[in-house]
Amino acid sequence: MLVVHNDIKGPIIGNMHTEDFAIFADGRVRYSESGNDRKTATVNIRLTPAQLHRLTALLNSKEMRAVPAEIPSQIKVVDFDWEAQLKIQHASGRQSIAIKNFYPMMNTQRPTYPQALIEIECFLRDVQARATKRPVHTEDEDWCPEKTQ
Repeated sequence: MLVVHNDIKGPIIGNMHTEDFAIFADGRVRYSESGNDRKTATVNIRLTPAQLHRLTALLNSKEMRAVPAEIPSQIKVVDFDWEAQLKIQHASGRQSIAIKNFYPMMNTQRPTYPQALIEIECFLRDVQARATKRPVHTEDEDWCPEKTQ
């Protein structure tokens, strides 16, 4: 249903890690992470029926299907680089999205990325927090729209 791979470098110079999500149609989730700023781990969890319904609706939305296959960098790379790849299985087919230097926090200042993409990322952030048992965010760094929380 959804496979995501993130390569993240920074924001502290020299820090880098990868994150991999695989979310299946039955609600199973496999989350893996590794890098020099965290322990290597793979965790399996399950979405609630409400979460699975929300994700399915978002992935099948007209707005999500309209997201282009490639999104170029929207900012100059200084000390933070996030390369994201999403593979989505819709009811109507498959979609691949590659985002260069993804910086979703920019949407708090101006509409930079499609809202559906931001909502997917916020959903994944919540899944990651649940899988790793780390806090989702701090209030001063929150960039997710309230309706996704």
